[in-house]
Amino acid sequence: MMEVTETIQKGSEKGEKKPKKYRAPWEKEGTYKHLHKDIHRIEDKLDEVRRTLRYIIKGGSYFFDQPYIHETVCTNEVDVAILADLDSAGEDGKLPKDIAAALNKQFHTRRYQSWHIRYMLRRMNRKLEAQIGERVAEKRGMRWALTRFGRRAWGLKKEELP
Repeated sequence: MMEVTETIQKGSEKGEKKPKKYRAPWEKEGTYKHLHKDIHRIEDKLDEVRRTLRYIIKGGSYFFDQPYIHETVCTNEVDVAILADLDSAGEDGKLPKDIAAALNKQFHTRRYQSWHIRYMLRRMNRKLEAQIGERVAEKRGMRWALTRFGRRAWGLKKEELP
């Protein structure tokens, strides 16, 4: 008979619930997913800060001149030559192959092709758009031309600022 009571007591111990063990969020969903969500949350906040900064810069009395564009957008003398060439082309702009030919003549090389020019212009636009939300050049049909902002900023020298 003793054996029967022991089994009943052991059965009643199994029926009791253990207290729930606390698990951190990264343990529940996995560390990679948790870090991924954190990174996206931080990037969203950073985008908001950048957007606010752009509004402050646009609303303030900041003047964008050629040295600012040169420091922000241009990585080498080829970028400067491209912008100068587009500035001299006027509002109609220039074909990338014509810009490449002019660069090859200026730098005594046969390296630059039209796809190089398009890549460089897109890179410059990305850089400036991340900073102040403006583009330096735009495509007009098959040609590339400086935007209104680009012409105004590239045309001003430091001495001409009000």
